[in-house]
Amino acid sequence: MKLYQYILSGAMSMGLLFSSCSDWLDVTPVDTRTTENFYTTPSQMEQALIGVYNGLLPLSTYALLMSEVRSDNTWCGELSTAQRDYMDISSFNPNISTIATVRDAWNDLFEIVSHANLFLSKVDGVNYTIEGIKEQQIGEARFLRALAYFDLVRYYGRVPLTLVPQTISEAMSTPQSEAVEIYEKVIIPDLEYAVGSLTEEPKDYLGRKSASGRATLTAAKALLGRVYLTMAGFPLYDETKKELARELLEEVIDYADATGKFWAKNASEWQRMWINENDNKYHIFEIQYIVAKDYGNPMVFHSVPRLPSKYVTLEMSGNSIACAKGLDNLLKEEQDEEGHFLDVRCLATIDTTKFVNDDNPNSVTKYAGEDFFIKFLEHKMKREALGYDDINAQIVDRTYFPLNFPLIRLEDVMLMYAEIVGPTSKGVDMVDRIRRRAGIPVLTNAEKEPAAFQECVDKERRRELACEGIRWHDLVRHNNLQAVRDKFQEYAVDANGNVIRPTLLLYIRQIKDGTYLYPIPDSQMKVKEGLYVQNEAYR
Repeated sequence: MKLYQYILSGAMSMGLLFSSCSDWLDVTPVDTRTTENFYTTPSQMEQALIGVYNGLLPLSTYALLMSEVRSDNTWCGELSTAQRDYMDISSFNPNISTIATVRDAWNDLFEIVSHANLFLSKVDGVNYTIEGIKEQQIGEARFLRALAYFDLVRYYGRVPLTLVPQTISEAMSTPQSEAVEIYEKVIIPDLEYAVGSLTEEPKDYLGRKSASGRATLTAAKALLGRVYLTMAGFPLYDETKKELARELLEEVIDYADATGKFWAKNASEWQRMWINENDNKYHIFEIQYIVAKDYGNPMVFHSVPRLPSKYVTLEMSGNSIACAKGLDNLLKEEQDEEGHFLDVRCLATIDTTKFVNDDNPNSVTKYAGEDFFIKFLEHKMKREALGYDDINAQIVDRTYFPLNFPLIRLEDVMLMYAEIVGPTSKGVDMVDRIRRRAGIPVLTNAEKEPAAFQECVDKERRRELACEGIRWHDLVRHNNLQAVRDKFQEYAVDANGNVIRPTLLLYIRQIKDGTYLYPIPDSQMKVKEGLYVQNEAYR
């Protein structure tokens, strides 16, 4: 059973407590009668905790729009007269401090922080009768707060640091903190606590096995390992964190090997991983979605163009978010003599077939656009080919797509580990396991040389984790914005080197050193004069 079935009821209860503010600083005072009366029993605290989990719902959209779209994995074309957030983000428009995506990501992430802080401020006053439940719930809340702050630091850099509920006046007096301070004062301590208090089988407030979808010990270790590896790269370059990352990631891998968890054993199983009936079977931690209004995966609608009804009846967004040439070529790199793609992830990740819509013989149409991401779209043909019933009739609007979104996967952990240890026997094994399952050759001796091996790890991360919000953070960690410049250059010139799209050369000039961060939203800059300093690339 998904955690989300609890979220449906929990969200309604928490609606009395957590106002849907347009600005995270516009908080309800924490000493109101409603909150004082509510946070008194373990049952109520569990409802409050589910309310914190509820804040994860929109994060898949930001993984798409603020990571994939910003990276060299996607191609979004050239700006048109119509304003589109994803186009402004993709083109590195310096004037994006006012767009909804940048504002909403800030607000939604700080909403998780705010709700976690409120939970943590109340939990010590509650009497728990089942041993270990209180510590577990605290660990879950701190895991979620760390997750939110981790994204805030990676997207915005210097942000306000608050570990307790705040009144409006207190919030309006809290300045930005340096990124390293946020790592050391909240993200790392929160995840260390989570590692010390979580188990592999979370319990509910009565001590029973909880629904799927809650943070586990393995999830905490994997996220802390990712945090340490991030700190070891650009812009902090804290090399002391690399060994800490290695130890945690190795523990996750060893646990998965010992238990058989999180690993799809063959290519067919990997393809079925991206069907909602298999939610909570493979990913270490995932956002929970179901077929219900406003409780489905919101990124699915935004990630695909308008399609013939052979795919889905619902009219999709029509966003021109396509697979960029570089990733497209990587996925198609291995072919047999007849031109069939050997990498099973290719057709499970991108649509290359240009299906004809023959549902209506009087209106035969064909999708004629560029290859687009299909990984999260459970369209009619995909489900039928994999042996699942058609759910098209249940998808009545854009908020109904049920497939969970992975925030941490074992394959990500394996490849982060390989990046750290290099072409050791275990590092090579991590890459070869993934390649072998995908149906492509294992590494050659030449590819096991240190520099070549790191390049192979990077390519494997692109293929395996495409459309999962990972790529942009990888590019930043390696200080490799040049990869995005190269993408625009490739589209700007023809085969003879003649410039055919001069606008794209402007985009290249807009990719400055400081654009590894997003701007502080304009709405925040205006909250109080002089409270925040805008990130340098956007001043």
